[in-house]
Amino acid sequence: MHGPGGTAIAVYHRGELVADLACGTRDRAGNPFEPDTLALSMSTGKGVMATLLHQMADRDVVDLDAPVAKYWPEFGKHGKGAITLRQAASHRAGLYSIARIIDSSEEMFDWDHMVRLVEDMWPVHKPDTNFGYHAWTGGWIIGEVLQRATGQLFPELIKQNLADPLDLDGLYMGLPESELPRVAEFLAPLIPRKILQGRPRSVRAKVRRTASTTARRSSALGQAVDAMIPPGLGQVLGDPRWLTSVIPSGNGVFNARSLARLYGALSLGGTLDGVRLLSAAALAEAAEDQNPRIGRVIPFPLRFKVGYMRPPSLGWRLSLGKRRIDLGIPNPHAFGHFGFGGSGAWADPERELGVAIVTNCFGGRIPGDLRPVAVATTSSRCADRRAR
Repeated sequence: MHGPGGTAIAVYHRGELVADLACGTRDRAGNPFEPDTLALSMSTGKGVMATLLHQMADRDVVDLDAPVAKYWPEFGKHGKGAITLRQAASHRAGLYSIARIIDSSEEMFDWDHMVRLVEDMWPVHKPDTNFGYHAWTGGWIIGEVLQRATGQLFPELIKQNLADPLDLDGLYMGLPESELPRVAEFLAPLIPRKILQGRPRSVRAKVRRTASTTARRSSALGQAVDAMIPPGLGQVLGDPRWLTSVIPSGNGVFNARSLARLYGALSLGGTLDGVRLLSAAALAEAAEDQNPRIGRVIPFPLRFKVGYMRPPSLGWRLSLGKRRIDLGIPNPHAFGHFGFGGSGAWADPERELGVAIVTNCFGGRIPGDLRPVAVATTSSRCADRRAR
C-alpha cells in the first residue's frame, strides 16, 4: 500500500481458515495493521445484524412477516402500522431519509433519542410500493424490535448469540471502551470532509416542511444525500463516541478474521465446528432476492435480500478464444454486506466460502470502492482452484 492506512483480509473455505492476511499501517505513526486489528466497518455491520435477525426468526422469537408495531407499538404512528419486519429489513419501509429527523450526527449516539425520532417519522412513499436503501434508520428499527422481543440490549445479543458461540474476538456493534486501543485510526485521505457533511441546514429544513408528494419529485441526488450522509457525519467518524455508541446500521467494529469465520459458518449450512447459527430453511430465506430493481437511493441493482445484499462479483468468467474475461456477475445465492470505505463480508454457500475485508484507509475509487470487488473475484477463483 502507498501512504498511511492498512487492510486485513480473511478467508474460510470448507470450514478452514485458509487466509489471514494484513498489510499497511493502522495509524499515522506507522504501527502495523495486523490480523487482529479492529477497524470501523460502517454498513458491513448490517450483515451481522441480519444474521442476528434471521437467527431470532429461526428461533420463533420474532416473525419476519409480523408488523414492527407488534413488538414496538409506538412505531405504528403516521402510516407505519402495517410495515412488517421483512419490509424494514428489505429497505421497503420508505423510512430512509435520516436528514428529515436529525440536525447533527451526534444525535445518533443516543439510542433512546433515535428510537423516539423513528417513531415520529412519516414514510417518504407508501411502504412496500418502492424501495430505497435505509442506510441508517433500519438499524434502529430492527435493533429496537430485537431488544423488545428478547429483553436484552443489542450489543449483548451480538455477543451472546454470535461472538461467544464462535469464539470471535473482533465482532462489535457498540464497542466496549476497553477495546478502543485495538481500533485502527480512521483515515480518509481521498474523501474531502465537506462531502461527508450532508446538505446545508436550510435545505434540510425545507425538506422537512415539504409534503410527501412533493418529496417524491425531489432530485435523486438529494434523496441519496439525505438518506446516506447524516448532517455532520465527517465530524464524528472515528470519534471514540462513534465507536462505543450503538448504531447498528453504520458503526460495526470488526476484524476480518471474525467476520470471515461468521460467514464461513453461514456458507456451510449455518454450522461451523459444531456451532449452529441458522437452519437450512433460514439460510434459504436469507439468500432470496427482495429488490431486483434499481432503488431510489442507490442507482445500482444491488440485489438486496432480507438484511443482506448480493456480493458485487464472484468471478464468473466468459471464455473468448484463449481469453477469459471476468464478467463480475455475482453468484445469486451468495449474501453478505459491504460498507462505505472498502469493508465487506459475505458467504458463498455453493463454494463453501466465507470472506471478509476490513480497512482503515477509506477512499477507493469513484463511484464506489472496488477493493471488495477485487477480493471477491480473487477469492472465488482461488476457491474454485482449491476445490479441484
